[in-house]
Amino acid sequence: MADIHSDFKPIQTRRTFEEVIAQVRAMLFDGSLKPGDRLPPERELSQILGIGRPALREALRVLEANGLVVLRKGNTGGAFVSSGRASLVSDNMADLLRLGNVSIDELFEARLWIQSALVRAACDRATAADLSALGENVDEGERLHLAGLAAERIAVNIDFHNLLAQATHNEVAVMVSRGLTDALRNLIREVGSDPVPSLFSDRRALVSALETRDEAAAVKAITKILRTTMPTYQRLAEQRRLAEEALRRPRRIRAKST
Repeated sequence: MADIHSDFKPIQTRRTFEEVIAQVRAMLFDGSLKPGDRLPPERELSQILGIGRPALREALRVLEANGLVVLRKGNTGGAFVSSGRASLVSDNMADLLRLGNVSIDELFEARLWIQSALVRAACDRATAADLSALGENVDEGERLHLAGLAAERIAVNIDFHNLLAQATHNEVAVMVSRGLTDALRNLIREVGSDPVPSLFSDRRALVSALETRDEAAAVKAITKILRTTMPTYQRLAEQRRLAEEALRRPRRIRAKST
C-alpha cells in the first residue's frame, strides 16, 4: 500500500470535521486511497491534520454513515476504506419517499424511464440463464399469489425487477434499479399491495419479448406493467392518508341530555 500519510494536509478551517471528509473524498477520487486501505491511527491522524481527536471522530462517524469507511474495534481495528454500500442509494430513496419529498408519481415516472432503458439493454445482453430466471420468477410469483401467500409473493414480484436489471450485465444499472425497487419495497410496507389482474400475463409478455429480442415489444410491456400498477399504490396511499387523518381527528363528545 502506498504511503498515504503525506497526502493529508493540516486543516485551517473552523468546521474541521467537514474538511477531513473533503480530504478523504478527494483522496478516494484521485486514487490515493483505495478500498481496504487503513487510515493512520486516530492519534497520528489528528496530529497530521492538526485537529483535535473529537473533531476527527466526528468526521469518521460521518464517513462511516456515508459508507466511505468502516470503523473496526480491537487490536487490529481502525478506520478502513469501504468497498462501498449500494444500499445507501435505496436507503436515501426510501427515506425521501417516506418523508414526502418524493411522490409516488415521481417514483414511478423514474422507474419507467430507467426500466425502459434496462429492457432495451436486456434485449441485447440477456443470456439463456437470465431469461430462465425471469420466467421462473413469474411462475413462482403466480403460484404464491394463488396460494394466498402475500408476503412471499411481494418479495418474489419485487425481485423480478432486480433480475431484469441483472440481465443488462451492468453493475451500475443493477445498483440504480435496486435503489428504485427497494424504495418500492418500503412503499409497500407503508401502504400495502394489491396486484392488478394482468400482472403475471404482462410479465410473461415482457419475458417473451426479451426472448425474441423485440425491443419495441419489451418497452411496451414494461410500460404497461408500470402504468397499470401505479394507480394501485396511489389508491392505497390515499386510503392510508385518510385513515391516519381520521385517527388524528379529535373525537366529538356528545353532551349528555339532562
